[in-house]
Order: sequence, then C-alpha cells, then structure tokens
Amino acid sequence: MDVNSINNNIASLNSVPQQHIDRANSTEQINNNDPFLKLSISDYNKKRDELSQSLQAFNEGIGISKTAQNGLEKQQEYLQNIQEKLTDLKNDDNIDYDKNTQKNDVNLELLKFREEAFQTKYKNENLIAIDDYEDDLTVNIFTKEAYFSIDKPNTPDIASQLAQEISNTDFNNTDALEETINKVENSINQLQNLKDQFTDLGNKLESSARVSIQEQVELSNQNRANKNINFGNEVNDFSKTNIQANVGYLAASQANIVQEQSVRLLS
Repeated sequence: MDVNSINNNIASLNSVPQQHIDRANSTEQINNNDPFLKLSISDYNKKRDELSQSLQAFNEGIGISKTAQNGLEKQQEYLQNIQEKLTDLKNDDNIDYDKNTQKNDVNLELLKFREEAFQTKYKNENLIAIDDYEDDLTVNIFTKEAYFSIDKPNTPDIASQLAQEISNTDFNNTDALEETINKVENSINQLQNLKDQFTDLGNKLESSARVSIQEQVELSNQNRANKNINFGNEVNDFSKTNIQANVGYLAASQANIVQEQSVRLLS
C-alpha cells in the first residue's frame, strides 16, 4: 500500500458528507415522542405528581393544625371567663346574697365551651371532640416522604367534669370555691398542652412542606434546563469528535500495515 494513500484516506474521512452531519444537527428529528426521551419525561411527570400530592397533604395537615389550635384557644377563653367569675365571687365579701345563683352564668360558659368542641371541624371531621360512633381516634396526615399522626382529644369531657364539679360546689364556701378555681386552672393548662401538640404538628408539617416545595423548584428548573438543550448540536459535536478520533486510529493502523509490507519486501 502506498503511504500517500493514507493521506488520501484521511482527507476522504475529513470530507464526510455534510448531509450526514446535518441530519444529526436537525432538532426536528428529536421530540418528546422519541424513545430515548420517554423514560425521562415519564420520570419527571411521576415525580411532579408525587410532589403535588405531598404538598396537598401538607396543606391539609397545616389546615387541620390551625383549625384545632383556634378551637382550643376559644375554649381556653371560655374557661378563663369562668375562672374570672369564680375569682370575683371568692373575693366578694358580701354575705347578703346567695353566690350559688351565679352557677347559671358559669354553666352558660361551659355550654359555649362544649359547642365549640363540636364546631371545630376540618372537612366535616371533628378535631377536638369524639363522637360515640367514631372508630378512628387519631388525626393522620400521609405523604410520600413521611407520616404524621396525633391523638384526637375529647375536650367535651373537660366540660362534663367541670360541670359536675360546679354542681357539687357551694359557692358560698370560700375554700370549696378556691378548689374549683384550681380545677378550672388545671383544665386551662390541659387545653394549652393540647394546643402545643397541634402547634408542634403544624411546625413539622411546614418544615416538611418547605423541603417538598424546594424539590419542586429544583425539578422545575431541571426540566426547564432539559428543554433548553439543543440535542442536534450535542449529537453533531459528539459525531465530529468520534470521526476525528477514528481518523487517527485508522491512520495509525494503515501506517503499521505499510511498515509490515516494507519489512516483507526487504526480507
């Protein structure tokens, strides 16, 4: 083989028909229906749907938490009104009237307390009261990333216990009245503890939701970046690089053949 033919072959490789390169450079040949893109698009849609479902669950969980906190806060206000009424009676030194007549006002506050328990709902589900027919005694929030649960309180029991206490207490007896005031205070603290539990649940949900939102932003940015890629140019550059590399390998192979034939002629 003539060594000069090597250069001719290299030249012929460098003059690869432009239509082949243009074919690789045509972005119209690459669209969302191409098989090698289907998996990527499918994964993106699946991940997007999962994140959307998680955010919906987080939003509902946060709504549950806020609704329960508001209901418990209103119940605290009713008990604080009772505490103030009882404290005023204890400090009243007037012995000319029967203090037990004030029990009706106290029981009215307890009635409001109880009504608030059954009015505090999220999507028709009681949050701080339990009906006799209820089987699920927990509030549950499910997401792909995590599972959140909190025991559902039954605050009407607090109203029932206080109503019995008030019914049995002689408001004219200072010591007995003081004991009832302390029990009301304990009930207020009990409500605060329940409120803190729902607050903690809400904080955890908000923290997890922020992470999920960040994942959605990153997923959206990644999808936008993929759409901006010119696959035609990428394939074109890849093809040219491989052609040039193969030209070098071919030239070296041909040189070895010529050298081997020259040795045979000399032997």
